[in-house]
Amino acid sequence: AILRVVSNGIESDNQNNDSVGLLFYGGGFSFLATGDGEKKYEKELLGSGEVCAVDVFKAAHHGSNTSNTKDLLTALRPRYVAVSCGAGNDYGHPHKEPMERFDDVGAEIFRTDQMGPVVFSSVEGGGIEVLTGRDS
Repeated sequence: AILRVVSNGIESDNQNNDSVGLLFYGGGFSFLATGDGEKKYEKELLGSGEVCAVDVFKAAHHGSNTSNTKDLLTALRPRYVAVSCGAGNDYGHPHKEPMERFDDVGAEIFRTDQMGPVVFSSVEGGGIEVLTGRDS
């Protein structure tokens, strides 16, 4: 298994763009997390050549429309998207537009505000098992 830093943030007045981008692959699946990186961050990440199709994408910035661009999602083509957000949060996360974009790329969406914790595991033979708080 390999864990690579694909971004250590970008120069920006926005602290969200200081986010570290992590790409994990091994055990039969791949996973990308970009923290709270926003549109400018995602554009630079795409230009770096460091991202590729992944099985699992952790939605950026709790599913905010300031992130999760169509360009990034088209490049990633994730099978699954995990949206980490609290129920009834003050920011309205996740926003409607990114949720539609996740659906447009054919990703199955798992939301912590609705499902509790989400765990992705590789299974023998190359599959991915997904467990949520609802499963316990």
